[in-house]
Amino acid sequence: MSVSFIGFDEKTLTFSTAADLAPGTLVKLSGNGKVAACAADDAVFGVVISCRNRLACVQLGGYVLLPYTGTAPTVGLNKLCAGSATALEVDATNGKEKYVLNVDAVSALCGVLL
Repeated sequence: MSVSFIGFDEKTLTFSTAADLAPGTLVKLSGNGKVAACAADDAVFGVVISCRNRLACVQLGGYVLLPYTGTAPTVGLNKLCAGSATALEVDATNGKEKYVLNVDAVSALCGVLL
């Protein structure tokens, strides 16, 4: 048996979007009941799980495995924000504190509790 965090405390809600977003897109709130893709330095509200007809299922809590850019986060508490629409970035100024449970420096992926 191996360690797994998948499925822990997952929380999702459905939001409208201006355009369909790909799964794995980091999103921010953009209006009443609406989300949009993050740009660099944006606070991450959630991660798109699926999207169809401009309705996005967004994961707001639980464990996610996401790419990162720049300096690798460390296991433990990190200040993270969007480095792009699809990758996190360590940022002491704009980042929100999130727990990182694992880091794969070879693949530039980190497991985060939202």
